[in-house]
Amino acid sequence: MATMTKEELIDKLGIGSVDPETQEKMLQNVAAAVSSRIMNRVTEKLSDEDIDTLSDMIDRNDDAGVENLIKSKYPNYDEFAMQVENEVIEELAADGARLRSTMATASPEPVAQA
Repeated sequence: MATMTKEELIDKLGIGSVDPETQEKMLQNVAAAVSSRIMNRVTEKLSDEDIDTLSDMIDRNDDAGVENLIKSKYPNYDEFAMQVENEVIEELAADGARLRSTMATASPEPVAQA
């Protein structure tokens, strides 16, 4: 699957009716979830020495070094990252669909009177 446009992602997640500022925050959270999942999977396959090197690069904000190290260990990194991104988006879309379905069928709870 190719990278989705922002509009396609908003549609896929079912957040089209949400105000633009909240959409941006939600999309930032999606990006953070994808990055976190990728880093977790990457570090599972790195040696302790590689993890130390990666950690040092991150601390120095050496983004190019981080990317080079990861791509040297994962020759198909771009394909791997796209797969992880799609997994996260599919999970979030499914969770959102279940939540919307539950909300649509739920009976409103009566408000207790004091």
